[in-house]
Amino acid sequence: MLDTRTRHGGIVNRTELLTRLLSASRHSRRTGLTCHVVTGEPKVGRTSLLASVCRPSRAHAGRAAHIACSRHANRLVAALSDTLLHLSVVHRPTETAEVERAAARLRAGVRPGSTRSRESTEDGGPAGLQDLMEALTRDAPLVITLDDVDQAGPASLLRLRSVLRDVAHLPITLVASTRSGEPPVAPAELADLLVGAHPLTLSGLSARETGALVHERLGRRFDADLVATCHRITAGNPFMVGAVCDWIRAQAPSALSPSALRNAVIPSIVEAMIGRANRVDPRARGVAEAIVVATTSGEADPALVASLSGTPLEDTLATLDLLVRMRLVTDDHTVALRHPLLSTALLGSMTVMSCNAAHLAAAFLHRRRDPGQRPARHLTASTVPLDAPWSVTEMITAARSPATTAQDRVRYLEYAARTGDEGSWSRVASELAAARIALDRRTGLHAAVETLGRTADTTVRRRLLALIGATLCEGDRSDDERAVLEAVRVAVTGTEQQDWPRTFLTHGRSMAPTPSASGDTVRTTGDTGRTPVVAAMGALSAHLLHGNAQTALTDAREALDHDLDDLLLHPPALPAALSVLIGSGHHEEAFARRRALVDDLDRLPRWVRAEVELTEAAGHYTAGDLSAARHILTDRLSDPPGTGRGRFRRRLVGLLANVHLDLGEPDTAEALLRRHQHDGHGPPEWYDADVPLARARLRVAAGDLNDGAEELRGIVRRREAAGASGPGTSCWRSEGALLLARTGARDEALRDARRHLDFAEGTGSPLEHARALRVWGTLTGGPTGLDLLTSATDLLRGSGHDLETARTSAETGTVLTRLGRHTEAVAALSRAAGLAAGQGARDLADRARLQLVALERRTPQDVSVQGILALTPREREILIDALLGQPNKTIADNRHITRRTVELHLSSAYRKLGISGRGEFGKILGSPGKWEILVGGT
Repeated sequence: MLDTRTRHGGIVNRTELLTRLLSASRHSRRTGLTCHVVTGEPKVGRTSLLASVCRPSRAHAGRAAHIACSRHANRLVAALSDTLLHLSVVHRPTETAEVERAAARLRAGVRPGSTRSRESTEDGGPAGLQDLMEALTRDAPLVITLDDVDQAGPASLLRLRSVLRDVAHLPITLVASTRSGEPPVAPAELADLLVGAHPLTLSGLSARETGALVHERLGRRFDADLVATCHRITAGNPFMVGAVCDWIRAQAPSALSPSALRNAVIPSIVEAMIGRANRVDPRARGVAEAIVVATTSGEADPALVASLSGTPLEDTLATLDLLVRMRLVTDDHTVALRHPLLSTALLGSMTVMSCNAAHLAAAFLHRRRDPGQRPARHLTASTVPLDAPWSVTEMITAARSPATTAQDRVRYLEYAARTGDEGSWSRVASELAAARIALDRRTGLHAAVETLGRTADTTVRRRLLALIGATLCEGDRSDDERAVLEAVRVAVTGTEQQDWPRTFLTHGRSMAPTPSASGDTVRTTGDTGRTPVVAAMGALSAHLLHGNAQTALTDAREALDHDLDDLLLHPPALPAALSVLIGSGHHEEAFARRRALVDDLDRLPRWVRAEVELTEAAGHYTAGDLSAARHILTDRLSDPPGTGRGRFRRRLVGLLANVHLDLGEPDTAEALLRRHQHDGHGPPEWYDADVPLARARLRVAAGDLNDGAEELRGIVRRREAAGASGPGTSCWRSEGALLLARTGARDEALRDARRHLDFAEGTGSPLEHARALRVWGTLTGGPTGLDLLTSATDLLRGSGHDLETARTSAETGTVLTRLGRHTEAVAALSRAAGLAAGQGARDLADRARLQLVALERRTPQDVSVQGILALTPREREILIDALLGQPNKTIADNRHITRRTVELHLSSAYRKLGISGRGEFGKILGSPGKWEILVGGT
């Protein structure tokens, strides 16, 4: 049994139950014999809990006897006698003469050659057993644990019951565990033994506790998404979490991701979880496999499970009842396995033939009962050739399933195109071309161009051109690309898209305008009827090169007013237009417009989807949602859109490195830059700011101001050489000018901040205007700078942009400190620390905290800021409960700890804060910012 004990001797997720059992033991001198029954799903940790009850600790000063009933099924009393005799030997130095005499009588009753048998005495117990139990409990309570007591035989249970009846007045706590759902060997005798017992159900670990166990077993912390996935697929079962940890150890770090974890097949899980049920009911595994197959397409009901498992409905219901009682299957009208990891393991352990048979049977059943997506999902999971008249809709649905392989996707769409009518071919032509390209890029591209030359359907032609363009964007420029474009030119000559090749060569690949050609895309008076790509790239040029916010926004909105097919005709159009909206502070409008055009990003060509995701990650960063930005960027980094994307990867790595720095993860940011070879001086483009900015932030933080300043000046020089007067990236606008000033380049910082402020005033975005005012006000300083920062705070009030508000409050606190207004500075910095901590911006929270500690030496304080920061997490939680007016007893009950523990934590907190007790809580609640620091956890 894989337990949940950690290398530090603790036990995960058992604190509450362990506390209850040890509390019962401590009170057993008043209550006499008490009985508790622990149950739970297989491998949930019942044995570990019982072992923890027996383990000596400061909270449990008594003695304990542990009996494994599965090994001593017919000799429980004998096993108890052996254990108690062992206890009498172990504790002999402190035992009384009474204990020694009782132990001697018990040994005499079982000495070799004795004619008396322990299990055959009339009263059920050997001579001296009751005396020994009385002697052992004279000074301390006794705990007896019976693991798997439901496996004990009837006669043995009766004798144990007789023994316990005679010692019911003694301070003894009996803790028994039973296997949930499994029929006991002797149900009547077991019920008699456990009559009046207190039931305790052992559930799985919480998400936080799963993370703690993973950390303990693997010795390092993992990404929150990976831990959350581990918890979700195991439902917190400790054995499964341990098996996942073993699987993780065997994986290469580059192959480790939430998606890989969801698809992990661990065969040992099946035997551990289903094997026991199968020994009770041989139909259990077949029914479980049927459930897994049935739930591939959605919900599974008992009738469907019975059909797939080939078992009569009555027998299926009986087996399902067993699995429900064992807590392996949900107890509902629709059935599903509770642990996704078990589902994956079962599916992976099935033979190809049995899996195909089950899925095809399910597809036919659903076709009669629910024609639609469900049959398609089962076809996706099958590899049998298509020999039945499946509908075009079913084939298209099967092809669109994320689980479908590239080869099967081509197979399904070719079937749909071959068996459908002309309208069906139009529906699948572009998807079939995309599937062929995914299977083999070169062959698929030539097939797409061939199809382009044959079709007269305008919609199909546009979609094929969009696909060809996006595919070419993924590769490097080569002779093959020129050949493809020439073939496309021939295919579209004389059609409405005959200018497509020339427009693609002008705009089709880059997400950054060329400075020398920027005049070609700038909006001119009377310029109407432009294609979306011309409008979008004109907007991007106005935004990046010229800083003309109003023109850029007008052009971007013009582009986004077109339908999706028009925008996708040239790959950069959609991401470029969205990028302008987000870069101008209108991220909510950008998200809404993208959702209105396409709700599912998987419908976009791969290159376009990657660019849109990168753009939206920048939007989350702009909005202050660092976790969402990190999640998108990390996923995209593990699934790059193809070769020839050095610029894309550089932009992605730069943004992700700055996100890590804001989250207070400099080591992760540095490792990221090094892993992708961006830790040195590479050949950056004029618009590339995020990678060198991240390097500069790391070097300045390490005290290397000269190299940091050189990185920053390099960004400014490249922009000036390109003639770019735009505001720069979101990361640069937030940190660049301020970092320039810190490294001594104040003149460059002021010029950049002034340019940013002029740009922001034209965006119409309160967020962008507030950000520019924050930077300008910080650089200006003094009363004027304070007024600018106050204006920024007013713009942000009620906007929900907590991270930008935290940055503004932190800079306000710095300016107030320099003006000597220390009390106001404490309030501003406290607010910044609380808001930053709430957004996960640990870097900003730490900087605000350091300033608060420095200010404390200059300002008389009723309550020590340093003391608040020194509180442990538990002290902080209990102090907040007390500040909210909860009495100690209520806090103890709600947190499942003793009242004495609450008192100890509060006393420690009072000492650190320099207050005497609850009567001085007003010093916390009335001091500027103290409550915010306390609640913010900084």
